[in-house]
Amino acid sequence: MANKHLAIDRAMRGVLDVCRHVTTPASLFVGVHEALEKYVPVDRWCAMTLDPATSLPTGGVHENGFSAAGGERVLRLEYGGQPDVNALADLARSKAHVNTLAAATRGQVEASARFREVIEPEGLRHELRAVFRDQHGAWAAMVLLRAPDREDFSPPEVELLAAINEPLTRTLRRLLLLAEMQARAEPGAPGLILLEPSTSIEAAGEWEVRHASSTARQWLEQIDDSSTGPLPYALYSLAMCAAREGHAATRIRSRSGHWLTAHAEADLAACSSISIILQPSRPHEIAQILAGAYGLTAREAEVARLVAAGCTNEEIARLLFVSGLVHVAHVTEAAGRRLTLRRRGRNSCAATDPRSAPQAM
Repeated sequence: MANKHLAIDRAMRGVLDVCRHVTTPASLFVGVHEALEKYVPVDRWCAMTLDPATSLPTGGVHENGFSAAGGERVLRLEYGGQPDVNALADLARSKAHVNTLAAATRGQVEASARFREVIEPEGLRHELRAVFRDQHGAWAAMVLLRAPDREDFSPPEVELLAAINEPLTRTLRRLLLLAEMQARAEPGAPGLILLEPSTSIEAAGEWEVRHASSTARQWLEQIDDSSTGPLPYALYSLAMCAAREGHAATRIRSRSGHWLTAHAEADLAACSSISIILQPSRPHEIAQILAGAYGLTAREAEVARLVAAGCTNEEIARLLFVSGLVHVAHVTEAAGRRLTLRRRGRNSCAATDPRSAPQAM
């Protein structure tokens, strides 16, 4: 027992040291993996940032995970088909946000389509998934994988992944705000991407990019994510969601710190195409993410969202069914404690203004 706690303490110190020095989500994931490697050895791994409002991926590190074909299949199973066991969206909502595939299937890992179609064919056996979240939503996920010649992930290893949740979510929020501080307003037109079913026999059942506007190609180059075929993982996940639901939307942060909003629409009746519109996010579209990054309460976040949408004090008071004085108190509380809202009419919402971000969290 003493050795277990000592190992957790040492691993935590390594993770905390990484959290203090990293400057991007990708470097955070790589650093955390290196800090944990001695205590939670793996054969393959990947990690991704998530949109806390939708739990869809917004970027990540996938080079050490599944093969390109395997990664694409995992995304199709995760977002495009029937829900599989231990799905990231389920972990984001569950009380236990870290779990092994064996525990989720009660030892019957073959019950998982992901295991049958990807994990086992790629020479792997054991999977541990962790979603890192706080009261504002899920910010990231990590997937650890082991070959059959290793033992499955132990309860202490699961406990260690759960223990790093708080420093990781806090660091991701800090990195998001720092990137927002450095970003400058940069207008841009929407870009269109059109996906259609592949005509190749070898790629039957898969989707291919039939058209991408020049603006869309420029935005694609700005997305900080690994790719599966012609699309980043984040956009392919969105497309698979749309193929299942008809419509899906998410927010994606670019390398320069700007936010992009992606909308995907699918023709469910004919299954003939999926269109994706990619464009710079408007202030109210990212207000929820930044409100979470600032650590606002539910009421403060609601006020910030309405301010970002351009509502006046009187309109917000009516929408929230509170008096004008009470509303002003809510705005003042959010301003004084976190956002320093100044000259609201000029900036729409200080929560979406890079200059208003705090220096540290």
